[in-house]
Amino acid sequence: MNMRRIAWFLAAGAAAASPALAWDAHGHRTITLLAMDGFAAQTSGLPDWLTNSDARARVAYQASEPDRYRSTKMVYMSHENSPEHYIDIEDLEQFGLTLSTVPPLRYQYVAVMAVARHEHPENVKPHNPKLDPSGEQEWPGFVPHAIMEHYVKLSSAFRTVRTLEQINDPKRAQELEMAKANAFAEMGFLSHFVGDAAQPLHTTAHHHGWVGDNPKGYTTDRGFHAYIDGTILSIHHLDHDSLKDECKFDAKVDQGDPWNDVIAYIQRSHDMVEPLYLLKKTGELEKDEGKKFMSERLTDAAGMLAAMYQAAWASGTPNDKDKPDFVKYDVPDPRVK
Repeated sequence: MNMRRIAWFLAAGAAAASPALAWDAHGHRTITLLAMDGFAAQTSGLPDWLTNSDARARVAYQASEPDRYRSTKMVYMSHENSPEHYIDIEDLEQFGLTLSTVPPLRYQYVAVMAVARHEHPENVKPHNPKLDPSGEQEWPGFVPHAIMEHYVKLSSAFRTVRTLEQINDPKRAQELEMAKANAFAEMGFLSHFVGDAAQPLHTTAHHHGWVGDNPKGYTTDRGFHAYIDGTILSIHHLDHDSLKDECKFDAKVDQGDPWNDVIAYIQRSHDMVEPLYLLKKTGELEKDEGKKFMSERLTDAAGMLAAMYQAAWASGTPNDKDKPDFVKYDVPDPRVK
């Protein structure tokens, strides 16, 4: 291993952190409830099961489930789950990528990076499986892919519920209840990853304090991430009630393929990395400018999430074949009462 790769390896080891959360449960609930406000206000004809207080509570709870997974300390879990929460945009360059050129399909993205690592290993930070047995630090992260994949799963879940409602068969009552539960789960998952991407430290290699060259003297405190996730929200008393009047819900996404909208949203968050560090450096983070900054990050997440909920609902409208195909191919088991 040459000296350049050794230096990279040491820097990677110093920067590696315990799995990073983005917002605590309070932050994720806040984003979810705000988004459900916008979803209900901007989408005509939503059924009560999707907008009542029970639905809001279920989705808000589910929004933190991907963080709860982290309490299961098995490599299979951390390998799949941990990289879903972020994308370290600066680390894309070593693979010949930028955020705008990341392939939309997950395994094509991995393939491009694997080829780059094979053809030009001298350009890529070395990965040590002994220090990272789950491989969660091997790639720059997958949050845009997690957002897209849960978006299409939510669209599918909405379609299934609405198809079962059209069938209107009492023998399928349990199926309908389970389909609604699946929709709530996917709404929560989508909320989590959209929320994660709004936290600027989930878009950067500087996720736990500034790493590497630091001519502007930004904080290197590894606790900075946790401070942003929760403490600063408490300092500024940011919650659903304090933010609901600030949400504009004017975001729009392409319901057929919102990938470009997701990338633009992540870039918007990444553009806030240095301004966030500057607020911390100047002491403004705990003052009015900091409150304005954090409010904007939360409301941007809520607006984007509401738009994706709305798009998933629209794209999940059953077509003429969905009902007859479901009846034909998904026959209830007569033994199930």
